[in-house]
Amino acid sequence: MLERGPSGVTIAEIATAAGVSRQLVYFHFENRSGLLVAMARHHDVRSGFTDRTREVARLPATEAFEALIAAWLAYVPEILPVAQALEAAVIAGEDGADAWHDRMGALRETFRAAVERLAAEGALRDGWTVDAAADWAWARCQPATWRHLVVDRGWSADELIRRTTVSIVAEIANV
Repeated sequence: MLERGPSGVTIAEIATAAGVSRQLVYFHFENRSGLLVAMARHHDVRSGFTDRTREVARLPATEAFEALIAAWLAYVPEILPVAQALEAAVIAGEDGADAWHDRMGALRETFRAAVERLAAEGALRDGWTVDAAADWAWARCQPATWRHLVVDRGWSADELIRRTTVSIVAEIANV
């Protein structure tokens, strides 16, 4: 999947690599899209990203928000090739679109929960709703933005994380 993209690997190849029948893959995942969603979710867990988001949620609201942004942006290079392939699938209307929407939707909800905590503690800047602030932070942290600045423009990943975190927190939070 990493090498050939979501539409470059057949269910038969995946079944063979897993040592199971194609029918079992379809039974368990229903369709190719379900398999791609499960694959992306599994990677978030296996990589430790899911645990890291749980850990940062234990911090005070503003600190947790900063740590969440930094954790996500530090994770992006690990998932970038697959993220780009899934995002391309959205544009092309191919299998993989559901996985992209599932993972980006989950990320947006994670950002929303962090912003809700800011609001509950009175740390959300005037003029922002929880949804607007979550959308803004989420949009600013897209894998395509990481690729544009780090890969295309030569920023270091650390510089991107620092500038993005400082900028978003300054715009959204009362600090």
